[in-house]
Amino acid sequence: MQSGGRGRGEALVRVCRRVAAAIFAMLVAGHAEDADAQAGRRPGEAPPPIEQVLEETAAGHGSMSIGYVNTFVNGFRLTQSKILATGTVRSHTIDLSVDYFVTNGWSVHAEIPYIVNRYQGAAPHCPTAAPPQCAMIPALKNPHPESRFLDDGSFHGDWQDWVLGVSHHADIDDGYFVTPSLTLYIPSHDYTSFANAAVGQDLNRVELGATLAHQFEFTEWYYRIGFAHVFAEETLGQNIDYNKLDLEAGNFLSEAWTIKLFGTAKKGNGYKGAYDLTSELWFHHDQRALHNYASLGLGADYRFKEKYVLSSSLQREIWGEQIFNFKYAFELRLTRDF
Repeated sequence: MQSGGRGRGEALVRVCRRVAAAIFAMLVAGHAEDADAQAGRRPGEAPPPIEQVLEETAAGHGSMSIGYVNTFVNGFRLTQSKILATGTVRSHTIDLSVDYFVTNGWSVHAEIPYIVNRYQGAAPHCPTAAPPQCAMIPALKNPHPESRFLDDGSFHGDWQDWVLGVSHHADIDDGYFVTPSLTLYIPSHDYTSFANAAVGQDLNRVELGATLAHQFEFTEWYYRIGFAHVFAEETLGQNIDYNKLDLEAGNFLSEAWTIKLFGTAKKGNGYKGAYDLTSELWFHHDQRALHNYASLGLGADYRFKEKYVLSSSLQREIWGEQIFNFKYAFELRLTRDF
């Protein structure tokens, strides 16, 4: 992994160069965006919601939100059928985001999460041999005293990555809403990534995404299909680029209530070999692993006082490969339109 401001900037430039040629093709393809601002996601709209959507994508409109996520991990899923009893991780996240339409049909997005994690178990990640919890853990041949020891059984919090994006929203073929998007994930600072309680991988990423959203004519049902390819910063020469898939189906129960069923999946490249627990590869293993998964969830939105939406969801991991065994993730989010 690159370290320091100059090295991280150079890494981001290299990643951006890899996707420059693909941007034009994605825009021409006309695939869609993150559909949270799309018609099908708005609980207060009656079908078909074309007029309202076009109004909401006008310059000067936008939204801001604050979300809370509670996640519980029990063990590490090496393969779908093999789960290692490595311990538990409890995570609390406060997520702040804002979306703003700078021109008709073009929006920008900014987001940053603050994450507090606690690891409890007998397999802490030890950057040095100094912590008492590391007495029985093989010491790294090259200790990393600059890396904070987080797996001490206490909660540790930190800001994770800036999420900066731009999307183009369009209504094509009478009610099919499509939006290509480009999103950057930039670490807010050089945080610790070698820990069960780490808040992230501390890597630059560039995401090219597209979403299609449509509400069936004369019904209150909608669906959303999203796909993205992510170009990620390499660590020790390891490519970890990956694809993401998001599926959602929902129903407008009333002008206030919406329910939805959704699924999300990630699959990509990563190191698949064995580890020497004293090596530099082990110190960077979380930045080089597959981290493949699939999850299913249920959610509901409640719109009130015209401009506010309270959303909640609960999801569970159903498949995984070299990733934490997520038992559940619960989210509660308040959004205000303007």
